[in-house]
Amino acid sequence: MRKLLSTALAVLAMAVPGIAQAQQSPGAQPGIIGGTTATETYSFMVSLSNGCGGSLVAPQWIVTADHCGSASQGRIGSTGKYSGGEVGRIDRRITRPGTDLTLMHLSTAVRATPVPMATSNPAANTTARLLGWGCTSWPSCSTPVTLRQIDLRVLPSSSCYAGGGGAGDVCVSGDRTHSACHGDSGGPAIVGTTGNWTLVGETHGPGDNNGECATSTLYTGIAQHLTWIRQQIG
Repeated sequence: MRKLLSTALAVLAMAVPGIAQAQQSPGAQPGIIGGTTATETYSFMVSLSNGCGGSLVAPQWIVTADHCGSASQGRIGSTGKYSGGEVGRIDRRITRPGTDLTLMHLSTAVRATPVPMATSNPAANTTARLLGWGCTSWPSCSTPVTLRQIDLRVLPSSSCYAGGGGAGDVCVSGDRTHSACHGDSGGPAIVGTTGNWTLVGETHGPGDNNGECATSTLYTGIAQHLTWIRQQIG
C-alpha cells in the first residue's frame, strides 16, 4: 500500500474535502472494503489529521503506523472523521526502531477511555474487527466520512510473511470484496465484544505484497511490543 502513496492520496484528495492535508505526509493508507457503518462508538478510535487512523492506549498516547508520518492532531472517540469526539494536539512522536510502530503524544490528556492492549496474539480463526475511514472499493476508491467496520478471520502469522510480517505480527484474512485498503494505516485490529475490546494489531499493509487492497492485511502485532510501549508511556 505504500508503493502507490501519491496515487492513493490524490484519489482521496478528490474524494473527500479537506483530505489534501494528508498529501503533506508520507505513508500508505489501508481502509475498509466490504464493511458496514460502525455499530458502536469506539472511545479509543482516532482519526489523525494526516489521513491515517490510530488507537488511544493511554490518556495522552496514540498507537499508529510509522509510515503515516507526522500528524498535528487527532480526533478521538467519534464515528465521524471530521466531527464529534475530542480533538487533541500532537506534540511529539516516538518510533520503535526497525518497526512500523509509532506512538504519538497528546499535549493534554483526553477524557476518552483507552483500549486495553493484548498480551498475546489471537489464535488463528479468531474473529478480528477492523476499523477505518478508508476506501470502500478498489481500484475505484470511495471514502466515507462515517467510521466503517468489518469482522474477518485471523490467519496464521506465516500467511503474511510475504508482505513483510514476522511471527509476532497479526495476519487478517481478506479478498476482493472484504479487505483493508487505502485510508486507515495505523488503525486498529481488535478482538472482543461490544464495549469490551482489546487492541491486537496496528494496520501496516497488504499481507501478500501482490497488491494494495483486496488481499489479506498485515497488522503490526501489539503484544510483541507491549513492554516497549509501556516503557514509553509510563
